[in-house]
Amino acid sequence: MRGKGSKGFKVSGYLFILPALLFFVCFIVYPVVFVVFGSFYKWSTLANIKFVGIGNYLQLFHDDIFKITLRNTCYWIVITVFTQMLIGFALAYIIEEKLRSMRLFFRTLFVVPVVTSVVVIAIVWSNMYSPYQGLITNFFYRLGFHGPFNWLGSVNGAIFAIIVVNIWEWTGWSMVLYIAGISEISVEIKEAARIDGISGFSMIWYIFLPLLSHVHKSLIMLGLIGSLQTFALVYSMTGGGPNSASEMPGTYIFRTGFKIQQMGYASAISVTVLGIALAITVLQIVVLRSGNLSLREESR
Repeated sequence: MRGKGSKGFKVSGYLFILPALLFFVCFIVYPVVFVVFGSFYKWSTLANIKFVGIGNYLQLFHDDIFKITLRNTCYWIVITVFTQMLIGFALAYIIEEKLRSMRLFFRTLFVVPVVTSVVVIAIVWSNMYSPYQGLITNFFYRLGFHGPFNWLGSVNGAIFAIIVVNIWEWTGWSMVLYIAGISEISVEIKEAARIDGISGFSMIWYIFLPLLSHVHKSLIMLGLIGSLQTFALVYSMTGGGPNSASEMPGTYIFRTGFKIQQMGYASAISVTVLGIALAITVLQIVVLRSGNLSLREESR
């Protein structure tokens, strides 16, 4: 009886996970296998396929636009990830530790951009960046700067203009995670620190930042992977232009595959970006590891 019951329990358990397993296989495993397989062919439609081996991958080494996407991704990672972490922590600390009232209002205020449609954000900020009537342009005119200010039309400045928008959009998410982390720090720890004479910036440096190490690591990991997946904001604001100056891997893959109809080459770019993402993930796991750093040091 026990054996039958145990077997029945196992079967029912597999039946419970079957829908999720089917979803994973159909929408994740199969597309990845299909793209890897397609990256070794030159094709625009399923009826026009030619095997080229690693030719698509060799083409990447001579593709200047792909190099621009990697450069822009580096800009995106270095600027957005750490700026969002810095501002997010500052907001969380002020709201949780300094404000005695209206905490809910300010929490909601800074989270609104996170839950707002990316397309809406892109339209609003594109109008604000308008070279002649934009709010930001007029602000700089009033400060005494003379244009023209073509923020999104500048080859050298378009990507940084979009980065500013991304920081504005996602800083609230960093703030939410830091608020959750700060709420886990016990009052006893903070009181003990104050008794020892720790206050002000020393409290932040020696108490808050070390105890929030798990939040730092989570934000770095999510930020790095998210930077490689950036698409909607860039495509809605510039489409990767001007002259591919603001191209990101996602927009370049879309343009190569669906506009230029080089699906094989787009597949090769996708596989390469996937490999970069996996390498970054492994590097983060090795370097940052997981868990609380202070507890790991004590266990040694």
